[in-house]
Amino acid sequence: MIAYKYPEEKEILMHYARKLQANGIIEIIDKGYVKNANEAKLLTAFFWQMVDESVQDAEQGVDAAGHRDLQAYDEYIMNTLRSYLVNAGYEKEWSDDDGSAQ
Repeated sequence: MIAYKYPEEKEILMHYARKLQANGIIEIIDKGYVKNANEAKLLTAFFWQMVDESVQDAEQGVDAAGHRDLQAYDEYIMNTLRSYLVNAGYEKEWSDDDGSAQ
């Protein structure tokens, strides 16, 4: 199960999953785990999309699920997802899409 350090992490993930109409991500967040490498790749790619979107929101003064310190939450979420995926055996999927190409 994805173990969030702060409940706001899940709220922000859901906010952006809905905003970006990422239904597969909503399902992953709701169930709390990925079931295969494809879902791990999907979650990783979504995270980097979410970061791009949250940067734009922060620049425009838009909150996410009532939260404004989006850079800090992006870092918390990154640590949560990275730790979860690595511990679940999906380190390659996380590392293959580390956001550096964006």
